[in-house]
Amino acid sequence: MFITSSVTHPLPVALRSCSLALVLGLGACANPVDTTPNRLPSIDIPDTIELDTAPSDASNSGCECLAVGQWYRFDSLSLLTIDGGDHPVLPTLNELWSSDIKANELNILLEIEAVSDAEVTARVVNGARIDGATDYCELTETAVTLVFPREGCKLLTSAESAFNVYAGTKTYPKSCSTTLPVKHAIPVSRARLEGTIKDDCSGIIAGKVPSGGLAQSALDQLCTCLLLPGQLAETCEALDASYAEAPCIGCNANYSSLGQLLTAFGDVGWTCQTETGTPAACITADYSATAVPAPETCD
Repeated sequence: MFITSSVTHPLPVALRSCSLALVLGLGACANPVDTTPNRLPSIDIPDTIELDTAPSDASNSGCECLAVGQWYRFDSLSLLTIDGGDHPVLPTLNELWSSDIKANELNILLEIEAVSDAEVTARVVNGARIDGATDYCELTETAVTLVFPREGCKLLTSAESAFNVYAGTKTYPKSCSTTLPVKHAIPVSRARLEGTIKDDCSGIIAGKVPSGGLAQSALDQLCTCLLLPGQLAETCEALDASYAEAPCIGCNANYSSLGQLLTAFGDVGWTCQTETGTPAACITADYSATAVPAPETCD
């Protein structure tokens, strides 16, 4: 049974004060009750905060696997425009190039020669299918050098360089010229390339040739063997050093002027210039490439 009383005793008041103090965490029962508002503990914050403003290497991260001595081969190459437009020759030429790449008769190879966080240097060289075989070899006389600014896996637009496109075998070239500095190769002037290396360095994707030119004077010295897609270079037959019909001197009767064939498909504006200021047809193109073993050198 509980006994109640209206008399206020000092001890219960003290107990009640102690209970309140325990709940509020204000101190021992013997101390006076602190009635100031509760505040969270404070931390001294400096007037200024030093931030890490060091340059970030994030833009140059990725593709650390890229190394000197790696090789890549174009597994696709297609012209997008000639003189800024959709020239009628493009479907025919691109179909032939696609067929030649599959048959190892059109080989554009990149050898990595120098790598840094800021740039990549590549040696670009053509290959020819080995006579009587399906493999290809390296035509050292076609080599040029490209320097790409680099951001991680991205190869930014290279400096301008000459560029060669060779098709066929060494004995049976699909283009023929005995008067150009690099025999039997289509020369591209002032070419720039760019692309993105795959994360595992197994290939190059999103490759582009944003600018380049086909010199009018060079096309007038080049002849091509007219073949259907899938026909191999041996169909062109061996070159004949005694063949004297211009402009296919030193080729044979199966070759025709490449410059004349180009203009027969449609008008060419020659809106670009070569390194020496002579007229050229502007070109743009797409490409991709796959990592390959280093090729043998052609005999």
